[in-house]
Amino acid sequence: GAVAARAVHAGVAHPLVDQRENQRLYRYEDGVKQAFDRITPILKQISGYQHDADFEQRAQHIAQQELGFALPEGILADAWVCQLDMKRLFAWCVFETYRRYCDDFYRLEPLAADNADDFAAFIQDCGFHTLDISPCADGRLAHVIRYVLRLPQDQVRRKSYAGATFDVEDSIQKWVEVEMLRYREGRPNLADAPTRYLKAVVYHYSSVDPENQGCAAHGSDTALAAAEGLKRLEAFREAIENSYCCGASIDLLLLGLDTDTDAIRVHVPDGQGHTDLNSFVDNVSLFDETARLDASEAAATMGRVVAEAADNTAPGMQRFIVELLKKNLSQIAY
Repeated sequence: GAVAARAVHAGVAHPLVDQRENQRLYRYEDGVKQAFDRITPILKQISGYQHDADFEQRAQHIAQQELGFALPEGILADAWVCQLDMKRLFAWCVFETYRRYCDDFYRLEPLAADNADDFAAFIQDCGFHTLDISPCADGRLAHVIRYVLRLPQDQVRRKSYAGATFDVEDSIQKWVEVEMLRYREGRPNLADAPTRYLKAVVYHYSSVDPENQGCAAHGSDTALAAAEGLKRLEAFREAIENSYCCGASIDLLLLGLDTDTDAIRVHVPDGQGHTDLNSFVDNVSLFDETARLDASEAAATMGRVVAEAADNTAPGMQRFIVELLKKNLSQIAY
């Protein structure tokens, strides 16, 4: 099923896939992986010179040239007395590579989206002033914002929890902070703007091995993972309504992620904001259905499928969901 689907997707140039963005994200991912993968072979090469007279100078030259940083002088200096401490040297190189990765991430912003300002305008046009996403804390969802959903990281609040069962009190505090900024400073828009706070949950499952590779927090039970995510969303809305009498300013969205394909499923809420756990739009199916259409036909088909998924869904919510699905097509191809 999923394995066969990935093979099909790899050979199809979907009209809505952003190949340029895929290439950019791949260069970044591959560069990070290579930085760590180089450590072992380079240290093996250095180890072979430890009994040479010019060992320290040669080791530093190789490290600077191949790893991009100098090695601790103390570890190298001790090599003539006893065997080079490879465990210690390896650990140091791993941490130094990770430190440089973190520094470069914030200094160079390699994953900064080109259209961050456009996205802010887009979600407000859809009727939302804030997008707050709580994915499961499983490491397979670490890339959910920038890769899976292709959203600008600085425009989305992301806080992960085991099983995506987020802390309702924490989300209430964030909601209060956002609303105060709107009243006091007009950020991200004025308080009288007809927009809402969109809270989303991303649970996950496995299409290849659903009984063993799903969400560990829910015993790889996909139905339970979805139900618990929805329960937490509804508890958040109820808490806002009970405390502030303004539930109309909250919208909810439940998403599922197949960690074997990175495809999402979207439980489209109806016009009353209710979510049917048994009804969702599956993006793997949409990929296959639209792959051989032209771009306008593919987009129109996706819009129709979303519109038919639930009764009287608000047009802005439909438009936002279609955009999520369109962006996720690129990650499926990736």
